[in-house]
Amino acid sequence: MYKAFDIKEINLTKYLFFTGKGGVGKTSTACATAVSLADEGKKIMLISTDPASNLQDVFNTKLNNKGVQIKDVPNLVVANFDPEVAAEEYKESVIAPYRGKLPEAVLN
Repeated sequence: MYKAFDIKEINLTKYLFFTGKGGVGKTSTACATAVSLADEGKKIMLISTDPASNLQDVFNTKLNNKGVQIKDVPNLVVANFDPEVAAEEYKESVIAPYRGKLPEAVLN
């Protein structure tokens, strides 16, 4: 017989990853875990890199690449990372200080 799951009894690592085939409940499990941990007072950032993510539907909140505080769950920040947008933003943050100082051909 299995013991009932209690989030308080688990010593967690700093990062949790939820992976698997489509339709197996990754989003539901990740959201439930994130809310439970946030309710326990832990500061949580839940991130999806899935282009078809539905985190915004689960939390009924418009999300972005930076993270949005969830109103009803004070310790929870949620973000949808588009890997291509994130890579472009990072590239621009590295190149920006050199714009106007180096030729554009060097920067692109």
